[in-house]
Amino acid sequence: MGHAAWQEEAVTGAQQVLFVAALEAVLALVDDEDFVLVRVQVQRRATRGLTVPRHHAQRLAGAGGRQLQLPGVGADCQRRGGAVKCGGGGGVAHGKVRGCDVASMARSCPPRWHESDMPVLHRWALPPEVRGRRPATRGGRGLSCQGPEVPWVPAPRSSFVRKLLPGLSLTLAVLLSPGVRAAEAGPPAAPVEVVTDDYFGTPVADPYRWMESGKDERWMPWLQAQAGHTETVLSRLPGRAGLLKSIQALSGEQTAYRMVRRVGQTVFIQRRDAGAEDARLYVRTGRAAERLLLDPAAVDGKPQSLDWWHVSPNGRLVAVGLSQRGTEASVLRVLDVATGRWLATHIPATDFGQVSWLPDSSGFAYLRFVGEQGTPTYYLNNEMRLHRLGSAGPDRLLLPRDKPPVPLQPHEFAAIRFDGQSPMALLVIFDGRRESQVYVTGRDALLAGRARWTKVGGFEAQLEGAALRGDELWLLSTRDAPKGRLLLTSARRPDLATARAIELPGQPVVESFTMTASGPLVQTIEGSQMGLWRVSAAGEPRRVALPFPGSVMVLSTVPGRDEAYLSLAGWLQAPAVHELDARGTVHPTGMSSQPAGYDATRYEARTSTATAADGTRIPYTVLSLKGRAAQGPGPLLLEAYGAYGYAVMPTFQTALMPLLDRGARYVMAHVRGGGEFGRDWHYGGRGPTKANTWNDAIAVAEALVRTGETTSSQMNLLGTSAGGVMVGQAVNARPELFAGAVANVGFMNPLRYVSEQNNADIPEWGGPVADAATFKTMFDLDPYQHIKPGVAYPATLVVSGLADPRAATFHSAKYAARLAAATSSGQPVLLRIDFGAGHGMGSTRTQRDAMWADIYSFVLWRAGVADFQPPR
Repeated sequence: MGHAAWQEEAVTGAQQVLFVAALEAVLALVDDEDFVLVRVQVQRRATRGLTVPRHHAQRLAGAGGRQLQLPGVGADCQRRGGAVKCGGGGGVAHGKVRGCDVASMARSCPPRWHESDMPVLHRWALPPEVRGRRPATRGGRGLSCQGPEVPWVPAPRSSFVRKLLPGLSLTLAVLLSPGVRAAEAGPPAAPVEVVTDDYFGTPVADPYRWMESGKDERWMPWLQAQAGHTETVLSRLPGRAGLLKSIQALSGEQTAYRMVRRVGQTVFIQRRDAGAEDARLYVRTGRAAERLLLDPAAVDGKPQSLDWWHVSPNGRLVAVGLSQRGTEASVLRVLDVATGRWLATHIPATDFGQVSWLPDSSGFAYLRFVGEQGTPTYYLNNEMRLHRLGSAGPDRLLLPRDKPPVPLQPHEFAAIRFDGQSPMALLVIFDGRRESQVYVTGRDALLAGRARWTKVGGFEAQLEGAALRGDELWLLSTRDAPKGRLLLTSARRPDLATARAIELPGQPVVESFTMTASGPLVQTIEGSQMGLWRVSAAGEPRRVALPFPGSVMVLSTVPGRDEAYLSLAGWLQAPAVHELDARGTVHPTGMSSQPAGYDATRYEARTSTATAADGTRIPYTVLSLKGRAAQGPGPLLLEAYGAYGYAVMPTFQTALMPLLDRGARYVMAHVRGGGEFGRDWHYGGRGPTKANTWNDAIAVAEALVRTGETTSSQMNLLGTSAGGVMVGQAVNARPELFAGAVANVGFMNPLRYVSEQNNADIPEWGGPVADAATFKTMFDLDPYQHIKPGVAYPATLVVSGLADPRAATFHSAKYAARLAAATSSGQPVLLRIDFGAGHGMGSTRTQRDAMWADIYSFVLWRAGVADFQPPR
């Protein structure tokens, strides 16, 4: 016996009205002999009794072809003899339509299909025992399918209507086609409440300002509706389940090493074990067996994230930052290494982990926030305090904000750093720029409350790094050296005018440096890869030989020694921890993050360049299966970032490999605003020059089409975090160039930075808004404010986490709402919200895998890959 049920799907008011009106218009004209009575329940509307073609029951029962999705039907309906009975179990639950069992009705009614095979209202020949009879009760408001059986009575015939039926059938078929259903079955549009601001004589309208507070009673229901709709749409893509399984298999086989530190003979290792959800902290001393020191999921009986950790100089204590998943709102606690027990220390609001232990391990300096979390006040007027272990009473304020010689602005951050090799203390003041202000004072004087700070350099000195070594103060500066150079001066009497400048051979970009016992260990950017240099106390540089070209990151140095732990990775090589010995030789440690089933030889990485409109050459990297380029244009995901001077160097992405396995190509565009070529490259896409960032991405996209890598109908654009400005403005400028766009935890409405917690980095974007010029700079780069009604925008997936402290959720929500209301393309605008996540930090393996499965499934869907097209 055949059995079928309606597929569960959301039904909007517009779709219900369309469906009901179209059916009733047809049914007013046609022969009732051809139909059976069913119940249609409409959300927020009265129940209607309607008639639909009996042959649909046959199709759903599996006797006549593919399953038909008919929105709005919500009851168990069947014919018994000469009557139709609609039983319970129908109706709408949680915005979804339940199933309708029509198997019994179908068994006795063999269809006669037309060759056109239209999805609705095909002509039908009824069995002799039913022909010529009609239901005594026609459809109308308030009819209950749970009442008595409906008898059949004779009905008139109409040959006129038979001639009209094919045309009416075609009309209704189009109205109920998958494309129309998908467009109409979306979540409710966001309420529009326009707020108009006047910026120095320029009015700026904002239709979704109500979303910014996060406290409006409409906020959560609207987000939940959006998230539910997006989940439904993406889960219907046939290939998503397989893609997620592939991503989970790779991530589950991976032992991911996050950090390694050593103090004396004790090694501390933060890693996520194969199959685990989160990273944990392990410890090993000498040749003793490794043991678990901290599992953040087991602290206080609730899941938490390990945000940061710092080992005391004697190796006996660890200061850790724990937070509710996704919030990054760290609570500072201290763990005894020998016993695994917590000390009494409990200091909230210590995000960023700006903690520096005293050389004798008796306490530490720390940065604490005093504003209301989640509001624009949170970071303002932060405090640098000193905590002594075991002390009672409030911790002493180390740096009063309002007293010279170091008056701090409310938005500035202060970090004090101690070093066991130096009697001095270092003060670094920063505000979101790469550059910082630097001061020094005697450590003992500071601890005694008699600090006399000496200014080394302000923001104008372009200092991007500072470290102490005895009486030496080492600095990284880009002033008069756009690629950066090291400076060496006295820590007691610093003088930039007489500081010794140290240049590296070949003038690579100096990205950062870390201090060792005998001098700095310098990370450089050299074209498409990174380098590592040792610089002696005499200022002599020596290159460190690396086992393969790629990225190198100094994880940590060993206090008092010339040894360090490094992480080496490539586009196709998973990160692996290596040890740098005192002689400058790099050794593998066996701590590799490569998944067990991964084979790098299946893939290839290629580099090329595109030419921007102003003639600048923009490099980009292409990853794909080997030989894929020779197969002609194909699905492609283009990504760019371009902010804060951050250089995108070779990085292994575990979840990306299953995307490449499905024939797609991945391209990273090294656009201006990043740091790949030093300060000039950064400032070429910053503030007033920010348009270069998205124009560079457009230039790369055009080159990919021109060279045959892809086509506009197969290319998607991805921007994450600060890359949201890039993707939003690139799509605003060239919507026809992309088949789809993904804004992942994006900064989509920069002009409204005043409404969010993370408002300290605004100099990067040309702010703060203080006059007409700074307003124009920030307005010109705002994607949300440049969405235009009636433009055919590509399909867009907007991704956010409800707890995001870096790019507040309202950025994504407002952008999605305005784009959905404006676009004329009919393509979907989907808002994906993870209600248990933030900016990505602290997310579990399961959360990350699901997010990338959704993003990559969307990409393959929009690129036209057959396995990712929704059922019709």
